[in-house]
Amino acid sequence: MPLINSHGEVISLSHPQPSDPTKTDTDSAAGLSIITFTFDSPVDGKAFSAAALLRAEGYAGTLVGVGPVGLDRLAYGFRVGFDVLEVTDAEWQQLKSHHLSPFPHHYQPENRLSQPLKQIA
Repeated sequence: MPLINSHGEVISLSHPQPSDPTKTDTDSAAGLSIITFTFDSPVDGKAFSAAALLRAEGYAGTLVGVGPVGLDRLAYGFRVGFDVLEVTDAEWQQLKSHHLSPFPHHYQPENRLSQPLKQIA
C-alpha cells in the first residue's frame, strides 16, 4: 500500500514502529525524527488529535499515518500535521486532486504554516 504526501506523490518510506497516540507526549517525541500513528478503523480519530497536538507543541519531525485513513479524510490528515499517509492500492487508483484539497478556503488554521481565512483583531 502506497504512502503518499500532500501532493499525492508516492513516498518511499519503510513503515516505522507505530506509536500509541494516547501515550505520546511532546517530551518523549522531541528526540524522534519519525513518528508513525496507526488508524485502527475508518472512524478512528485519535491519530489526528495526536498529530495536531504534537504540531501545536512544535514537533518538526515527520509524522506518518498508516491504516484505513480513507480518501475523504486525506486532506484533513495533512492539515492537522501528517507528512505522509497510507492509502490502499484501490484508493491510490481512485485518488484525485479533490481528495487532497477539497475546499478552496479554510476557516481554521493549519497546524503548520497557518493562515486563517479571516484575521481576528
